[in-house]
Amino acid sequence: MHSDKSILTEKELLREVATGDAESFKYLFDKYKNKIYSMSMYITRSEYISEEITQEAFYKVWQHREELGKIEFFNSYLRTIVTNVAYNYLKRLANEKFILKSISKESAGSSNSTEHTVLFNDYQAILEQAIQKLPPQQKRVYIFSRQEGLKQEEIAKKMDISINTVKEYLKSATISVRKFVDNKIQFSIIAAAQIFFNN
Repeated sequence: MHSDKSILTEKELLREVATGDAESFKYLFDKYKNKIYSMSMYITRSEYISEEITQEAFYKVWQHREELGKIEFFNSYLRTIVTNVAYNYLKRLANEKFILKSISKESAGSSNSTEHTVLFNDYQAILEQAIQKLPPQQKRVYIFSRQEGLKQEEIAKKMDISINTVKEYLKSATISVRKFVDNKIQFSIIAAAQIFFNN
């Protein structure tokens, strides 16, 4: 094992990490952490989330370190890992935000982090776009259910339609909204990855 990691080619460095050399891994981490952190900040504007994504990405690299000796282009390999980690993290966060929307509104004033409020507002804007794209009847059912908190029976009565129709509209609307939000998140991550991982 070389003590001066800076003289190693990337392939040599990766081979050392593959054998479990912690110093080589730290050198690799130090070399790439700013790139991942910057990409994450570009997407989330949250220092905390960017740190989480950076740590999680390198945890994945370490978990699969045995593969590193076979990697031809580490930059591309890392970009794929970071894209997946960021997507899964933000998708999970978005779902939590939607589910806990009413709680978040109440606690927004006491939020300990402006950056989380900014990210929440971003998701709110994406959610609003998704809702606006729904067919009119689905949109009404979705708004009555998710934003006004009406029960399915109340929605059926208000709209003069059957409960089964309400259920179908709500199911279709929820699928459409989730798909739209997922696509938006995925697109923003892929675009950011292209910017920050372009050789």
